[in-house]
Amino acid sequence: MNRLQDFTFFSQLMANANMGWWKANLSTASYECSELILELLGLDQTGMISFEDFNKRILKEEQPPTTVHSFGVHQRPETVYLLDTVKGAVWIRSKICFRETDEDGNEIVYGIAEVQDGPDMASAYQALQYSERLLYNIFKHLPIGVELYDMDGTLVDLNDRELEMFHVEKKEDILGINIFENPIFPKEMKERLKMYEDADFTFRYDFSKVGTYYQSSRKEGTIDLVTKVTTLYDSKCQPINYLLINADKTEATIAYNKIQEFEEFFELVGDYAKVGYAHFNVLNGHGYAQKNWYRNVGESDGTPLSEILGTYRHFHPDDRALLIQFLDDARKGLAVKLGKEMRILREDGTCTWMYVNLLVKRYAPQDRMIEIISINYDITELKKTEEMLVKARDKAESSDRLKSAFLANMSHEIRTPLNAIIGFSSLLGSTENAAEKEFYNSQISHNNKLLLDLINNVIDLSKIESGYLELHPDWVNLTELLDESVAEHIHQVPSGVELLTHYPEHDSLAELDRPRIKLILRNFLSNALKNTTTGYVEVFYEVDRQFVRIGVKDTGRGIPQNMLEKIFERFEKLDSFAQGAGLGLSICKLIVEKMNGRIIVDSQLGTGTTFVIELPCHSMPVE
Repeated sequence: MNRLQDFTFFSQLMANANMGWWKANLSTASYECSELILELLGLDQTGMISFEDFNKRILKEEQPPTTVHSFGVHQRPETVYLLDTVKGAVWIRSKICFRETDEDGNEIVYGIAEVQDGPDMASAYQALQYSERLLYNIFKHLPIGVELYDMDGTLVDLNDRELEMFHVEKKEDILGINIFENPIFPKEMKERLKMYEDADFTFRYDFSKVGTYYQSSRKEGTIDLVTKVTTLYDSKCQPINYLLINADKTEATIAYNKIQEFEEFFELVGDYAKVGYAHFNVLNGHGYAQKNWYRNVGESDGTPLSEILGTYRHFHPDDRALLIQFLDDARKGLAVKLGKEMRILREDGTCTWMYVNLLVKRYAPQDRMIEIISINYDITELKKTEEMLVKARDKAESSDRLKSAFLANMSHEIRTPLNAIIGFSSLLGSTENAAEKEFYNSQISHNNKLLLDLINNVIDLSKIESGYLELHPDWVNLTELLDESVAEHIHQVPSGVELLTHYPEHDSLAELDRPRIKLILRNFLSNALKNTTTGYVEVFYEVDRQFVRIGVKDTGRGIPQNMLEKIFERFEKLDSFAQGAGLGLSICKLIVEKMNGRIIVDSQLGTGTTFVIELPCHSMPVE
């Protein structure tokens, strides 16, 4: 073919393919178009149209914005137009092919135009180009390392972050290595990769083990990597590449380790000092609390803060109301801090003490944020120590008062029987009347006994308080023991009063300290006989598998209810004119407690009183 034939042939070929050519003269700002474009735009046989007229034919651009439709500094090399033609609106894809300058110095641009069936084809092509460029830029500049291997395991591409991470200067220095020969890559992961299995794993990359695998400017040290490997497939689901993604988490690991170290240290301090920490947004209950904080408020570790805030179910009701009021004031901006001792009601029924510090750190209700810092610490032991100190102080003050009362009472109680002894002894020598002598002797004997009991009580009390009271339990017949005590008091029974006994049908043996039981019975019987004028005084005992109960019941004047506890205090007497130092019941209580038992009192004014000691001990029937 000659040139004319070639031109005719290719013009027909392009026309049949719905394609045409155009020539743009930038000096004259006009197009010269081929026959296909000439017919579409309805031009004369010259095929000439100015840039201005052509721009008027453009109804829409598929890829806006364009600064100018025709040529200028922002003209794209390929553009899709919707043109107003003699056939109606037609989509045209126009592409610049090359530029040149003609003999007259005019800049000429040549291009081709293709009629599209619709915008989709043109859009798809442009979108594909755009996606390819976007994907390449993403691949190149991703902040994580990406490696692409062929199915033989040969590295065919990697991005800039990967070069930086492994200290490689340029791609050419590392392309071609085989992943299955990597001396650091875990063997298990290589096997999974060969099986086309996806895998995520974390490992420490040691540069000293790289050797000759590739050229790296770093010869030692480590980095912590999070790596994901996967297999890529083609449209026929055939594997075509291995993709490996690396993320350097060395700094994150260091930071995490520091945080963990700090948290462990804080946990240690918190456990030792019983200090808890929390911060939360009071508007939505979101936040964080440390383990000891949960423990201090009586909650299980990990309980959502939203379930605790505003309810505080383990707080004492009075303290709970104070906390809820503070949070309400904090929401309104009326309060910024709170420091208070509070009580926590535990599941086992006990109560512990905690000091609560609350501080509003950030107040931004417009951003739905009112952040509160909470620091609490358990002060139960401190409160116990404080209580012990208060008790010790009160005891010391009470001891001073008791000492003074003791001296005053002893002075009176000793002087009274002593004066009687001295007085009746003097009268005894000056009378010859046998009846008077017998009366004087009985009074002297009675007051001797009172004085001896008083001294014995003081000695017993001193032994108990100093810790020298010793118990010597032995097997005793309870019936015989109580009968002895009754016999010792038979002469003290007032006229009109009966001294009775009530025992089980069969006698029993119990392992008890005989002298101490007799001392307790002596005090019970003496008090009963002194306060009973009519009726009876009854001594009784009961035995079961674990306890022995010994008691004295009377029909005397009784004890007021508000005095039932006070009668066991020292020098406490219902009748201040009655004889006795008021030490007997106090000593009985101390002895019974020493035996791990208890004293039970039941009394009604005008009806009578019952004293019972309940003692844990071994017992058995008398054979």
